[in-house]
Order: sequence, then structure tokens, then C-alpha cells
Amino acid sequence: MGLKPDHWIRRKALEDGIIEPFVDGQVRDGVISYGLSSYGYDIRVADEFKIFQPEITASKLSDVQCAYVAGLLDAEGDIGYEASQTTGRATLALHIGSCNRQLLEGVRATLGTGELHNAGDGEFSLVIHKAADVQYILSQVMPYLTCRRDAASRALAELKSNKSIVVDPKAFDANSFIDFKGDVCIIPPNSFALGRTVEYFRIPRSVLTICVGKSSYARCGIIVNVTPFEPEWEGYVTLEISNTTPLPAKIYANEGIAQVLFFQGDETCKVSYADKKGKYQRQQSIVLPRL
Repeated sequence: MGLKPDHWIRRKALEDGIIEPFVDGQVRDGVISYGLSSYGYDIRVADEFKIFQPEITASKLSDVQCAYVAGLLDAEGDIGYEASQTTGRATLALHIGSCNRQLLEGVRATLGTGELHNAGDGEFSLVIHKAADVQYILSQVMPYLTCRRDAASRALAELKSNKSIVVDPKAFDANSFIDFKGDVCIIPPNSFALGRTVEYFRIPRSVLTICVGKSSYARCGIIVNVTPFEPEWEGYVTLEISNTTPLPAKIYANEGIAQVLFFQGDETCKVSYADKKGKYQRQQSIVLPRL
């Protein structure tokens, strides 16, 4: 089995469409590189993600966070915010129904940012000025808060029963993810996100690929895990991007994320992925575990 060079990849892409769209050469200026390389192809991650945000278990909750989740469930009305831009500085005011000072203190402690303001009539708001914090809350925290009341309720039930949540590939809970679309995805500390490639692949019957992460991300503690593309598999590739650090991590959409290496067998396989009607054949989007 031999590793295939750039001229083979170029020919198969242009003649047989094994990579679409195909970038003939490396794009580097101001971006994490992507395109054809000497013995591989650097793929891009698209601008749609599923960010792993599971229910918070008792072992991971501090007393402040417990009060925060409980207060969120007890609050009346919807969770909302007001954003403005004054003197070049972004401002975000976070409101949670008829929230009280104690609840917003919990929110501030949980987020680690913000100033508490008295809005009058016993109401308080949390005002956040730092641009990075505003971006993080709008893109990650707000979707989580507005969509995950049921998850918070289950978390409280687990606190009372002292049970823990288990990730089960045979029965994966799709509600453990929140959907995000944008140019920059922020993965929470010690968590991960699923993405998909910009490129659509069609793997020849005699070829198998291996995918490895790019050094720019690896040196930041961000690991990309992709299983091999089997003979005659085709589709957009689902990517698993892990943030192994204790800090939020940025992933840049439409830029390089990993490199695909193409290996051609000495003989053609007897049974291909298409022959066995694989469950991830011709996937068009981010696909969760299937049994």
C-alpha cells in the first residue's frame, strides 16, 4: 500500500471528483492553511457546528452554579438581553425574567465577568463590556440558556438522586449539543464540538484515507479526530474537535482543520463501504452516532 503524492491527488480530483471543491495548492495568507500539499490535502471546516453542552452533573457543580441553575428555573418570563455599541465598546445587559440580585450574582460568578446594575423596582441587570465576553455569551451562553431549561431540570433531578450522566454511543442524546453557525466557534473548556468539512469526498474502491490534525491547532491543545474514509465511501466528513485545555478555544470556519492522506492498496478490496451499505454513506451534514 503506497502513500499518494500531490500529482495523483490533483488528477483524481480534477478527473474523478474525489474532492469537491478542490483547491490546487496551499492557501496560507492570514488563515490556517488549506488545499493541496505534497502528500495530502488540507481540509477546511464549514461554518456549522454542534457544541457539546451536556447537563451539568452534581460532581461538576459548585454551590454558586447550583443556585444559578435553580434560580434560572424559578425565574419568571423569558431570558433576554440588550446589546449596544457606544464609544467603540460593546455592552451587553443580561436579564433573566424577574431575576433578583442573588441570581445575577450567581450568573456573574459562573460567567466570571460583568458588573451588577440596579435597574429599579427591585430588578437588577448584569452588564458586560469586554468584547470577547460579549461574543462568547451571545454565541454560546444565550443559546444554551434559552434552549436548555429541560436539561437544567434534569440536572437538578440528578443533584437530588446523586446520579451521573453517561455518554452512550448506542443511545446518544442529541440534546447534549447546541447548534451554532458562524465564522468563529468557541468550544468550552474540556469539551468538544462536531463540525463538517467544506469538501465533499468520493473515495475510490482501491483507496483508504487517514486524517490527522494540523499543527497550528495541536500546539494549542486542540485535537481533531476523524476515522478513516473507507473504500467507496462518499460524503461530507463529520469532524470531532476536542478542546483539551481549561480555557475556551476558538475554531475558525472555512480555514484548515486537518490533513487527509491517501493510501492505495496493492489489490482492490473484495467488499467496499458502498457494498456493505455503510450507515454514514453520502452524509450531507453533521451526523451523530448511529447504531
